[in-house]
Amino acid sequence: MEGCDYEVFLSFRGPDTRTSITDHLYTRLTEAGVRTFRDDEELRIGEEIGPDLIRAIEQSKISIPIFSKNYASEIKGQKIMPIFYYIEPSEVRYQTGGYGDAFHSHEKKKRVDEETIPEWKAALNEVGALKGWNIENVANGHEGQLVKQVVTNVLSELKKAYLAVSDFLVGVDYTVKEITGIIDTATDDVKIVGIHGMAGIGKTTLAKVVYNQFSRDFAYCCFLPDVRDTSNSKGIAYLQNRLISDLSKQTFSSIDSKDEGMKAIKERFSSKKVLVLFDDIDDESQLTALLGGQVCFGSGSLILITTRNERVLRAFQVKLIYHIGVLDSIVPFSYLASMLSEEITLHMKS
Repeated sequence: MEGCDYEVFLSFRGPDTRTSITDHLYTRLTEAGVRTFRDDEELRIGEEIGPDLIRAIEQSKISIPIFSKNYASEIKGQKIMPIFYYIEPSEVRYQTGGYGDAFHSHEKKKRVDEETIPEWKAALNEVGALKGWNIENVANGHEGQLVKQVVTNVLSELKKAYLAVSDFLVGVDYTVKEITGIIDTATDDVKIVGIHGMAGIGKTTLAKVVYNQFSRDFAYCCFLPDVRDTSNSKGIAYLQNRLISDLSKQTFSSIDSKDEGMKAIKERFSSKKVLVLFDDIDDESQLTALLGGQVCFGSGSLILITTRNERVLRAFQVKLIYHIGVLDSIVPFSYLASMLSEEITLHMKS
């Protein structure tokens, strides 16, 4: 479905889930680069659904209805992945319990016309029979585990490129904003961004977050981790084969030499808009083998490079370079907390 404004429509009602699982799921999907719509305005019984909401529903590729005790509404088309939030699927399917009460109330007070109720019941019967997630059956009710499963399935369905990163990264938001600002204001046909800093300072994590934010705009994506070690242990031709395989979404292993690989990459992707992250580059020859003497990707491509050696970026004439200093390092909150805890313990002992 080309040209969708949204990829996922989150359907929910009222205070049941607005600040809990719906908020968690919306946040994680958005972080993963999925264009997600949620209706932040309460839709009261008897009110008409506005044109913007109808358009969001119809254009989304996936609908995720979050069924809770107070949810009773019509579900529209697309791929449907239901979540049953402390409610049995059978209550939705057969309109028993709170769902039965809701329909009886609609019928008694004549809040909707007589033809609408059977349509709603049929829709709920169909959705209630679908395989979805029942929070009480997933990781003993842990919402975080359920959200993780849903996001994984959505990304798989959308065939999205997404790189896992640590939760609660300290200092990442400001740094990512600076890098995306550099990217957005650059005018080159192909944008190459080098992220430079010492080992262990957070270059790869930062690059992954930036990669995830831009991945929604690219049909061809590739992440090559540990280029330095992989090049030394398996050779540059292995990395060229992997680059071609990831970008073309099919196994490719016929490259035997660096020159052959450079030619194949140029022939296949010189007109393609790609997103690539090369992690831990340590030699100009690696960039030449993977990008060509002149960059061999199409207009609009974005190339992210992490390296400990700024000289490599200068030698390849990379114009957009972001330096991470010691004070700018990106660390997981859990790691920072453990460090502080250790410091406090040592201080108390002394």
